[in-house]
Amino acid sequence: MPVIYDMLHQDHEKVKHALTQILDTTDGAEKTREKLFSQVKHDLELHTKFEEEVFYPNFREAKHDQEAKEEVKDALNEHDEAKSMLSEMEKMDKTSDDFVEKVQKLKSALEHHISDEEDEMFPQARKTMSDEDAQAMGDRYQQFKQQH
Repeated sequence: MPVIYDMLHQDHEKVKHALTQILDTTDGAEKTREKLFSQVKHDLELHTKFEEEVFYPNFREAKHDQEAKEEVKDALNEHDEAKSMLSEMEKMDKTSDDFVEKVQKLKSALEHHISDEEDEMFPQARKTMSDEDAQAMGDRYQQFKQQH
């Protein structure tokens, strides 16, 4: 039975790996870049939607302090930044240097966001949310992913 923290961590690793794969391709690998980018975009859209609708509200409610509110606010701003980058990247020529630069910027922004979540938010959530809640969210996330 999956626990939400493990599932979100797996998503983080999968997206980082896919972005690294894009950066490791040559300019001629348009189809590979298209496929990897499409997967990254899809994965991030599902991931951010679930965090915004389920995980963050539960975290904020369980911790119920100013720090939790600030952390969620920062995380939401970072989500908006990533969504904006993905939208721009979708329209770009996948063989261009601009696209590769944008992939590097996205990867860097995501690494910062992931570090905030995994090093700060998740440990706090583990202390304030019950194991049952983490398990239930994991189950919900699994169902959510299957529906999308």
